[in-house]
Formats: sequence, structure tokens, C-alpha cells
Amino acid sequence: MKKNIVEEITQPIETDYSCNYSLPDDDIITVEDMNNLMKAVEKFYFERGEPRMNVVWLADLILKRLKLDRDYYINIEGVKGTGKSNFILLLSLIQVRYSGLYRNEKNGNIIKVLPRLKPMPKHFTQLTCGFSFKNNMSFLDESENVKNKFNGLDKYHPMIIDEGSKNLHKYQWNNKLQFLLVRMSDTERWQNKSVYVCFPNFKELNPAFRNDRVLMRIYLYDRNIVERYASCILSLRDANRYITDPWHNDENAKSYEYLLKKVPIALRTPRHVLSTEKKLKNYAGNFDVPSLEVIAPKIWNIYMGYKSYYANKDSSGVIEDDEESVKVIKLKTNLRRLLNYIESNFPNLTKKDIQKISGLTAPAYIKLINDTDKETLDVLGRPKQ
Repeated sequence: MKKNIVEEITQPIETDYSCNYSLPDDDIITVEDMNNLMKAVEKFYFERGEPRMNVVWLADLILKRLKLDRDYYINIEGVKGTGKSNFILLLSLIQVRYSGLYRNEKNGNIIKVLPRLKPMPKHFTQLTCGFSFKNNMSFLDESENVKNKFNGLDKYHPMIIDEGSKNLHKYQWNNKLQFLLVRMSDTERWQNKSVYVCFPNFKELNPAFRNDRVLMRIYLYDRNIVERYASCILSLRDANRYITDPWHNDENAKSYEYLLKKVPIALRTPRHVLSTEKKLKNYAGNFDVPSLEVIAPKIWNIYMGYKSYYANKDSSGVIEDDEESVKVIKLKTNLRRLLNYIESNFPNLTKKDIQKISGLTAPAYIKLINDTDKETLDVLGRPKQ
């Protein structure tokens, strides 16, 4: 009994981020922090036999594409708590590990170095790290702020859009930010930057964004709480230009269920998931990812400070409808009024006739009625007072 009490008392107290209403005072990642991080990552993979495919390999793969005058969009998926934020932050840090300000020891000049694949020559001393939480990460930003942050980054830098699902509901993310990113990839590809979107439900992304812009999907399918690491699966977009869905979502869904039909859902383990995913069309590889909370606690605490601050700021503020959502509500209301007018002045018309006139399917018609009743009209279809 005493042994259990001692164990309970000596458990480390975890930092409470839930009441953080101010940004971290010290949010600078130093060169020493970055060097220690890279040593910890190397040790993590050395203990696993130095697999060729790992998070450093992925960061370099992305950099190589950016150096070819291209961009790179990745969506990160997984249930809550599997380590999505940990993954994109670690990937971004490794991508910019050699960037920042350097001093040339031969002449004393200080230069800015963009993200690169190899370290600088020995006569250059790194003074600062190129990653900034304020510039490289977007927490619940409106689409215009995301664009400004994106344009403010140097070439070959990553842009992290965290908490994507919250943005979807708060700022009509599906209608605005995705199309903004699509336009930016068309008009500003010359900036050669990577964009990492943390969006758990891939199908909520609009077709233009998920089929034409997202090149890779990373699925965090398991998190080992005891050994403190996560496991991910990489999927690549099919380059076949003749197919409507380069991700083969429906086909892969059927194959997945067929391969696991003898294993009840409650009994499916991460091993079942991985062995099944390997047989699907878009599978490209898998590897483990270390926990930043373990290998770089200072960096992780800074990140959690930012995340908590913006989450509390968002929950305490009043969410106003943006201009686009107001226009949609007005359009639906006016359409409902028109249908009410037609229905009252042409009593011989059936609901099917009205649906044909409006160009709405039966489900869309019913949804319009329900939405306008709830938002702006009373039960008789009249504007609420």
C-alpha cells in the first residue's frame, strides 16, 4: 500500500495549459535548442535501426521538391490525441533546421540562409533559427491573416495551419480558406513554400483542394503512450489524370472493409490497420515519430502556450458571421420568400413542380425549408419580428 502511495506522490506534475490567456514570454527557438532536437531525433531512429524512411527523410523530400520551383501541400489526419500537431511541428522544424542568420567567420558578414538540405560550411556560425511560431504557424486565423503570413515567409519555408476543423466552422473555412490556398498555389507557386493542414476529416475538404492541391496525406494511426512515440502512414495522390478521384476513397474504403471483414471493429489493433493500409492503392510508406514533449520539452511548451492562448481567446470572444455567410443566409431567405409567393399564388402547383422551378432536389428543398424556418422565418414562412 505504501509503495503505491509513493509512486502516486512522485508522479511528475504536468503543465496545465487550459488557463493560458497570454502568449509565452520566451518563444524563441535557439540554435542550441535546434541542435539538441536534431540529436534527439537521430538517437530515436538510431535505436530503431536507422530506417531510411523517417521524418527527416520526409522533410528533405519536401525541400527537394520546393527547390524545383514547386510547392507542397500535405493534409495530416487522425483521431484526436494521436499526435497530429506534434508531427507537423516536428516536420516543420526539421525542414528549417539549417536556416536562419549566419556569421561568416572569415569576413564577419552576417547573412540570411534559407532552408537547405545540407549544413553550411564550417567557417559559418549559425546565430539564429529560422522557425518562428508567430510567422510559420496559423492558429484560428481568418483567411486574410493566413494569406499575409504565407506571403511574409521566405522561400522554402513551411506554413502550418493548425486547428483546421475549428476554422471550418468559425470562418466558413470550407468556402474561403481552401479556395484562397488554391488560388495562392496557382498564382504564387513561385514562392516555393509548403503548406501543412491539420484536418482530420479529409472528405470535408472541397474537391478542388483535396484532388488538385494536396499531394500527400499523412495518417497518424497509433500513439504509444508508454514509449512516447506515434506511428504514421503516408499516402500519395494518384498521378493518373483520367480518374475523377486520385485518392480512390470509395475503392479504398471497400477494400479496407473486405480485408478486415473477419476482424470485429472493437478488436482491430494498430497492426491490423497498418497491414491493411499497405494493401491499398495510395499507400506510400510508414514510420514512427518521436514525441516533442519528450525530446524537446521547451519547444513543446512554447507550442502548447500558443495553442492554449488562441483556444482561450477564441472561446471567450464573440463569433460573428463573416460577410460570405451573411450573403448565403440572405440568398436562402429570398429564395424561400419567392417559393412562398409561388406557392400562395399558384395553388395548383405541387411541391415537385416548385422543386423543378427552383432547380432544387428534394433533399435540398427540404433543407432550405428547415434552414430558413430556423434562421429567419416563423412557422408560416413569414420573416421573424
